[in-house]
Parts: sequence; C-alpha cells; structure tokens
Amino acid sequence: MKIRIISFHKILYQGNIVSIIAPGIHGYFQILKNHAPFISILKNGFLKFESKDIKKEIKIEGGILQVKKNMILVIL
Repeated sequence: MKIRIISFHKILYQGNIVSIIAPGIHGYFQILKNHAPFISILKNGFLKFESKDIKKEIKIEGGILQVKKNMILVIL
C-alpha cells in the first residue's frame, strides 16, 4: 500500500507500507492491503505504521484518514 501523511506545512511521510494503526474517534483501527474504501476522523493519539524495513510512530492531534485502492491519505 502507498501512504501519504500531510500536515498544513509539509509532507510528513510518503512511501509504501504493510499496515497502519490509527486512532479513530471510537478507538484504534488497523488498515491492511486491499481494505475497502474508508474514511475516518482521527483523534489525538499515535499513527503506527510499518513497511518491510521500518516501524514508525507519529504523535497526532486529530485529522482525517482516507483509504481508496490501496492508497492511504492522512491529513493532519
């Protein structure tokens, strides 16, 4: 899957990942390859994602996450 995490000022991360765990308003959820199209509001917490090589964690203070055709867009 491809991911792009953007804030008002810049692109925070862009690349290929295997999975992502995000803080939705009703709790954390995970997105894996071939997930159905999906949009969620994010609350304060941590975005945790991993690629084949790395695991990364970003502290966020809310945002929006969209999944469509193995592309994830996170707007913070």
